[in-house]
Amino acid sequence: SRDPKVLATCDIVVDVGGEYDPARHRYDHHMREFTETAQTVLKRSDCPWDIKLSSAGLIYCHFGHQVIKQMLPEIMDDDDIHSIFKKVYNSLIKEVDAIDNGVPMFEGEPKYYITTHLGARVGRLNPSWNTIGLDLDEQFAKAVDLCGEEFKYYLNNAASVWLPARSLVRQAIEKRYE
Repeated sequence: SRDPKVLATCDIVVDVGGEYDPARHRYDHHMREFTETAQTVLKRSDCPWDIKLSSAGLIYCHFGHQVIKQMLPEIMDDDDIHSIFKKVYNSLIKEVDAIDNGVPMFEGEPKYYITTHLGARVGRLNPSWNTIGLDLDEQFAKAVDLCGEEFKYYLNNAASVWLPARSLVRQAIEKRYE
């Protein structure tokens, strides 16, 4: 809903409402004065990302570590949790933030356009101008499922492929003179 009366009753409001107030769990980025980045929200030197956050990035910055701990209970080390957090931000969330905020990948004219990114796939679930009888709630549920599956893929890949490989490389470097 975009109805302020309905939003006032919500515990958390994301991507609507015209305010960013983490203390009240309001996470919109559509205000002219909004300039938050992962760097300004996280305030960590190892998170130097300066792309303006979308609501996805806001939620990830505020709740990402907690979500990773809940979805990957077998990973107990906080450094590993944070490494996975950074990997998922760099490989998925940063792209979502940039595309949602109109940040180009590079300067100049591209030789081609990528039209199969997550935002485009979600966008294709919206009705066309001449679509009749489409259930918007059903389409929204499909979009939520699509985004959830994409997130789970990146999270599980970071935990089960990238993190173990990183550990093997670290061990090899540490033992290189043995």
